[in-house]
Amino acid sequence: MPDSQRRPTSLHLATLIMVGVTGAFATVLILITGELLTLWPLYVVPIVIAALTYHVAGAVLVSAISVALVAFSLYGTGLDPSALPELAIGMAAFTVSGIVIGVQAHRSLRHSHLLEEASILDPLTGLYKRAHFDQCLAEELRRSERYELRCSLLLVQVECFDAFKEQFGHYKAEMLLEHLGDVLRVSVRDHDIVGRYGPTAFGVLLPFAGQAEALEVGDRIRAIVADTEFEGDVLEPATHCSVRTASATYPGDSCERAGLYDVAEGRLGEDGAS
Repeated sequence: MPDSQRRPTSLHLATLIMVGVTGAFATVLILITGELLTLWPLYVVPIVIAALTYHVAGAVLVSAISVALVAFSLYGTGLDPSALPELAIGMAAFTVSGIVIGVQAHRSLRHSHLLEEASILDPLTGLYKRAHFDQCLAEELRRSERYELRCSLLLVQVECFDAFKEQFGHYKAEMLLEHLGDVLRVSVRDHDIVGRYGPTAFGVLLPFAGQAEALEVGDRIRAIVADTEFEGDVLEPATHCSVRTASATYPGDSCERAGLYDVAEGRLGEDGAS
C-alpha cells in the first residue's frame, strides 16, 4: 500500500485551538445574548475547520460536540422547546455539509500525495529523487559501455547537519538543503545530473568525466559551498556550512552501479575525503 494511504492523520495543534476557540466563542456569545436561534449557525465554523483538517471523522466528531453545545445553550437560555425541530434540521444539515467537505478534502490530499509520489523531483530541493537518479546512472553506464566512454559519480555529504538543525531549527535546516540544491545546480555542467542521494547527501552524475574531472568538480563544489551564506536566525543572520565529496569512476573503479556507490561511499567515509 502506498505511503500516502498508510500515513496517519496527525494532531495539528493550531487546528485544535481554532476549533476549540470558535466553538467556545459561539457558546459564550449565545449564553450572554440569549439569541440561540440567531447565533447557532456560528457552529458551522468549527465543523468546517475540522472537516478540512481531519476529514469525515473530524466533521462528525465536532458536529456531535456542537449538538451537545446547542443543547447546553438551549437549556441555559431557557428557549422554548418548540425550536428543537429547527435546530435539529440545521445541525443535521451542518453535519452533512461537513462530511461532504471532509470527503473532498481527503480526496484532494490523497491526490496530492499520489502526484508527489509519481513525480521524479524531490519536493524540498527540486532535484531528482533517488530512484530517478539511480535510473539515470544505470542508463549512463549502459551508454558508456556501448561507446567506450567514461563517466563518474560524485557524492556530496553535508557536514555538521545535526548541529545546524539543533542550533537553527528544523525549518532553517530544510532551507539549508534547498539552498544547497540550488548551489549544486549552478556548480556543475549543463549536462550533469544532480539528485537527492540521502537525507543529507546529494549525488552528481558526470557523463564523459574521468577521475581527474570528478575531483575537480568536487573541489569546486566544496569551495563554492564554503563561500555561500545560508540563512540563520536573529542572533546569527548569515551562517556557513561545509560539505565532503567523494567520487567513483567507470570503468576504473567499477563497471556496476552498485559498485560505484560502494566505492564512492567508502571514500566519503574516509578521513580527509575529497
